[in-house]
Amino acid sequence: MGQDLRAGGRLAVREEEAAYLVVREEDPDDWLARFEKDGGFPAREWAENMASVYNRRLADGRPTGPPGPRPASYHPEP
Repeated sequence: MGQDLRAGGRLAVREEEAAYLVVREEDPDDWLARFEKDGGFPAREWAENMASVYNRRLADGRPTGPPGPRPASYHPEP
């Protein structure tokens, strides 16, 4: 698995002309997900939900990644 996002802190949503971006609060130029404003797609809701769920799990001390066992190749950093 890649970088531990918890080290980057909370997530926020940044609006651009064509999309909503899920970004790190501390570095809004480092976007993690992009939801295009395309037709009837609820881009804002998806972006806000992603940030909200992540931030809630972070605050509760719960895992921020997907549920289930880690792959056999997963080796967390000390």
